[in-house]
Amino acid sequence: MGTAQIIEEQAAAWLARRDRGDWGAVQEWELENWLLQATAHRVAFLRLESIWRRADALDALAPAPQALPSARPAMPDRFGYWRAAAGLALASGLALMAASLLQGESPQVYATRLGENKTVALAEGSRITLNTATQLRASMAADKRMVWLDSGEAFFDVAPDSTRPFVIEAGVGRITVLGTRFSVRREAGKVSVLVAEGKVRVRQDGKEVVLSGNGTAALDKGGIAQSQVSPEQMRGRLGWREGRLILDQMPLAQAAAEFNRYNNRKIVIADPEVAAIKVGGSFSPTNVDGFTHLLELGFGLRAERAGEKINISR
Repeated sequence: MGTAQIIEEQAAAWLARRDRGDWGAVQEWELENWLLQATAHRVAFLRLESIWRRADALDALAPAPQALPSARPAMPDRFGYWRAAAGLALASGLALMAASLLQGESPQVYATRLGENKTVALAEGSRITLNTATQLRASMAADKRMVWLDSGEAFFDVAPDSTRPFVIEAGVGRITVLGTRFSVRREAGKVSVLVAEGKVRVRQDGKEVVLSGNGTAALDKGGIAQSQVSPEQMRGRLGWREGRLILDQMPLAQAAAEFNRYNNRKIVIADPEVAAIKVGGSFSPTNVDGFTHLLELGFGLRAERAGEKINISR
């Protein structure tokens, strides 16, 4: 029996013991002590507790049993042994049921609209923050945690679990971690990875690199380009998590592309010289009117609005 299965059965036994009713301060202290021994204990307990609650909800929906015509006499106390045995059997059954449910669980879909970001908490303890116009699917199994980033950008705060790697499939790239904080962006056939804390392994078509804090990688069909960013650059690239678009002397064409990710109205720049102008500052990503007005005032540019386009020129 593997370590993960042993922990699953221990967690199930704790749940069954708590549910029997003979639960007091001593038992609560013992459970807390077991939970504090390892992160894997807490992850397994929370996962099984979620399934336990789901089973309770299903029981609540079941029709009530018909009342018996007469009350049965109380069972002798010798049946306490069998109740305890049944509790242990339930614990083992719950562990098996959890593994079965988690193995066969259909991926959960999470998505954001244009200009929206939100954070979701997964049952195993990880948290994912989705940026604008992002869609991903997550499936938590007993031996592996899988996420498919279909489009957009997301920041992952992964709960440590050495028995279950956290794997992200994003276009041409595959990212594997055990517990760390990082972002992944997928756009137009390219994938970028930025690590805020910990280490991640990035694979693309047989090539592999390991990134640590402040490390970044850009992936496309041509391979993997690895580099480091400064703490200031890191804050700028993750500013969207606080609802800010931070531009650090960025070419106007690139800044326009960033604003266009968040808005229906798109900034269009035809003049290469205008596109190369460097801009900086911190902006609300959905305030495209405020940004283009600043271009008019600060750079003497023209912003002509025509339907869903804002044409920037001299």
